[in-house]
Amino acid sequence: MTEASPPQTKPRFAQTWASLWFDLVRGAAAVVVLLEHWRNLFFLDYRRLPALPSHAVSAFYLFTKCGHQAVIAFFILSGYFIGGTVLKSVARQQWSLRDYSLRRLVRLWLVLVPSLALCWLWDTIGIHSGRAPMLYGGTAIPNMIHNVIRTSQPGILIGNLFFLQTIHTSTFGSNGPLWSLAYEFWYYVLFPIGFFAISPKLSGVQRALCGLAFLAICAFVGKEITEYLPIWLSGVLLYRMPAPKLPSRHRRWLLAAATLVFVAVFVSLSRAAISVLLSDYLLAVFTFFFLWLLLSERVSFSPGPLSRFCRGIARFSYSLYALHMPLLLLISAWILGDNRWLPTAAHFACALLFLLIALVYAYTIASLTEFQTDRFRIWIEIRLGWPHPAPALASKPGEGETAS
Repeated sequence: MTEASPPQTKPRFAQTWASLWFDLVRGAAAVVVLLEHWRNLFFLDYRRLPALPSHAVSAFYLFTKCGHQAVIAFFILSGYFIGGTVLKSVARQQWSLRDYSLRRLVRLWLVLVPSLALCWLWDTIGIHSGRAPMLYGGTAIPNMIHNVIRTSQPGILIGNLFFLQTIHTSTFGSNGPLWSLAYEFWYYVLFPIGFFAISPKLSGVQRALCGLAFLAICAFVGKEITEYLPIWLSGVLLYRMPAPKLPSRHRRWLLAAATLVFVAVFVSLSRAAISVLLSDYLLAVFTFFFLWLLLSERVSFSPGPLSRFCRGIARFSYSLYALHMPLLLLISAWILGDNRWLPTAAHFACALLFLLIALVYAYTIASLTEFQTDRFRIWIEIRLGWPHPAPALASKPGEGETAS
């Protein structure tokens, strides 16, 4: 008689291919944002090219125009991870407003504070260099750069520090990408309040108070942030949905086909002649189902170069998003002044060097900040005399159930 084999248990999400693919999407989204800003700062707009471009150049412009669409993917992933953490902690009866607030604020501020300081430094150098007065003054052709001098005031800095950009202030200095952090922060606030407003475990008075608080915050943050809340919440729905069961023999082929369709839609919607909000909701639908299909890969991954790449690119995606713009603007100002290049091979090679500098710069800062999120949070908890259980949401992908 042979000994019975132990029952097979499902691997944790962080140990599956689905987790790796989510990390890859998260990291790729940050790179897409970087590429749009890099191309916009160093190369002429497509419509200003003096001659009909080649197919390769046209493709280059097409695929570097999707930064906004990448942020929509960020929102859905954020809803999945952050909303999922809230639901998980409530289900385990481990919910703590104090713990949740500290984790979210440490996660956001540990990168945001250095990014604001470095933005001020690079913008100050760029403005006083006098090499690109139109660019820093907001009157040059790249329309994603506003008047940096006007938006570098202390009040705007404080507003960005407390996630009031797009609500009561503009984004600080040249760091336009910070607009989405206000959306993220207020979704972190709104979701638990809205969840408890409909929770049967609370009394009617408590639910009513949560509901009133939810409506008051929606009124405070305004229409634009509230309009995108359903997109963020779709990530929470994704967390609650059971993973699809695709035929194992054809799963990889189906996922490859789904990836091609998603990329085609992703790129096409960056040029769609419809309203931005409608385009974003359409993209959210396609992104939702694409990520849902990726969840079918709930099998353990084999450690190797691919897994290290996926984890690595996701690990500093937040820092890359929040840090790159002011440095690239400074480099562009010093090299090109108020001008931009034609997309020739020589110019492309030079611009690639600057792109690499931005990546190394973001990774270096992340190693001092983003990578230390859990360590810094625990240090605060020790100083305050708070218990510090193992994180429900690891700052390093692969170390917990999910990745933030």
